[in-house]
Amino acid sequence: MGVSTSENHERKPTVKHEINVADLRRRLGERRVIPIDILLPRLEVVASHTTDHPVVGEVTVESIERGVTVTGHIDLGWEGECRRCLEPVSGRHPVEIMDIYQVGAPGDVDEIVELVDDMIDLITMVRDAALLGLPLAPLCREDCTGPDPDRYPTVTEEQLEASERPPDPRWAALGDLDLRN
Repeated sequence: MGVSTSENHERKPTVKHEINVADLRRRLGERRVIPIDILLPRLEVVASHTTDHPVVGEVTVESIERGVTVTGHIDLGWEGECRRCLEPVSGRHPVEIMDIYQVGAPGDVDEIVELVDDMIDLITMVRDAALLGLPLAPLCREDCTGPDPDRYPTVTEEQLEASERPPDPRWAALGDLDLRN
């Protein structure tokens, strides 16, 4: 099932950012589909950041023994700089969500989140998924050759040596020192 992201699409924002799953947990295997439409603050990794558009998607919450699983996807808009040519680049990226919430979750297992008071915090879950989904080193296109030579000319070592400035006259006396002995 695709997520419409057109500007004309009327979205129903997620009103509640915390979902109570107490009734769901009473019947093992029961499922509930929850639409996601959350405006996150700007999130940033090395070379990209989220846009100011809402993160949209859908998750399915299913009851399991001592907790629930949350599976689904979000559609993440991002912007950044191409790692080769440094031109602005943007895109949309589908991000999968697969979380386990459990009462009495073991503290040494990072993949299982403690379920407290039968509540799931959608903002934390979506924020974590969005951060993991941002590209670390985006490209404007796969065959990007790098900087435009007319805008960013390359300089060889010979050109650098030939264009060296004369030394500062205040340091000229140091050139006469013999440091071999």
